[in-house]
Amino acid sequence: MTAVVTPSADGSLPLSAVSAPAQIGPFPRRTETPLELENPSAARSRYLSPLRYPGAKSGLVPVIEGLLTASRPSIGQISLLVEPFAGGASTALRLAAVGAVERVLLADADPLVARFWQIAAANSEWLIDRMYEEPVTLERWDYWRSWRPRGEDDRDLAVKCLFLNRTTFSGILHGRAGPIGGRKQESRYTIDCRFNKDALAQRIRFVGELYSKNRIVDVWCKDWQSTLHDVAEWYPDLLPNRVLAYLDPPYLAKSETLYSRSFDPAGGYSAARKGIDTSGWEKGREHYRLAEYLRRKAQYRWILSYDRDDCLLEDPDLYAASRMTPTPADRESIGVRSWYISKRLVDLNYTVAGFGKNGRAAELLFTTLPARCVPLGENMRAV
Repeated sequence: MTAVVTPSADGSLPLSAVSAPAQIGPFPRRTETPLELENPSAARSRYLSPLRYPGAKSGLVPVIEGLLTASRPSIGQISLLVEPFAGGASTALRLAAVGAVERVLLADADPLVARFWQIAAANSEWLIDRMYEEPVTLERWDYWRSWRPRGEDDRDLAVKCLFLNRTTFSGILHGRAGPIGGRKQESRYTIDCRFNKDALAQRIRFVGELYSKNRIVDVWCKDWQSTLHDVAEWYPDLLPNRVLAYLDPPYLAKSETLYSRSFDPAGGYSAARKGIDTSGWEKGREHYRLAEYLRRKAQYRWILSYDRDDCLLEDPDLYAASRMTPTPADRESIGVRSWYISKRLVDLNYTVAGFGKNGRAAELLFTTLPARCVPLGENMRAV
């Protein structure tokens, strides 16, 4: 397939199409045959992602892997898993590493996060060397907090992302979160307690191997809608059943304190910092836009995970519907199907401290994978 780069609806190109290292080129990367890993046992390591991410739900990985296994006799092996809210990307990395999917495509609207994954994938040894040079001190935390890149292709964006993620409370990259151990560093947990450079080097090197072995196909700096739309444009030969989107969007509440590109109308934490009122329906409008797209426009199957909130199940403009309802025009022109939407409750351990997300809680899982392949059981309860 010959891919052609075209601007998305907002006129932007993926960051890889603007300026990037040679291996993340000016065109969407072609889907080459995935190769065997040097050390397959590393795929089952407890932690694969170099990033600590707010709201990480590693407990969902075996659930999703089970869904893919159950669906394989019906729709075959998933050739491309798309993760538009990549964040720490723990789900995508694991599924690509163990071969549950052939390859993954990572995307994130936050340039800091997207740049980290681009450099970790295509310039992993440079990033490892640069990490070893960096002192993990409060002074360097202040430096990186105030540092601004020379341009969006600045490789030090990846260093900033990694440093702040591993040295800031709960891995929060933006907002008011301070350094681990506080300004006085009197806690038994000091600023470097999450910065084991040897362990991080192994994880970064593994990300680079996934990329070189064609298991990470590309990394984009795009919002969720541009990502979902452009995957269908650039990989049409895989539609509809060999592409699957996994979406783990920001929380319905408090996302503006965790992410710079959350779903509030003014763009995340900056709105709260500037005193902009993001209360009421306007605050959740992106959640409604996402639901509308998934229910009526999605050209390939999807899995969606959310922190439990009854309005997700009760609001007809969110996910009260039991089936996708594309318009006749979209059915005809772009082949949108009327897939059934299965809904499950899954018990998980959350990893965000201080935001009401500690301990076990029920996660909502929605999917358009074949309904007969979506299991029911003690840990996968019907809604």
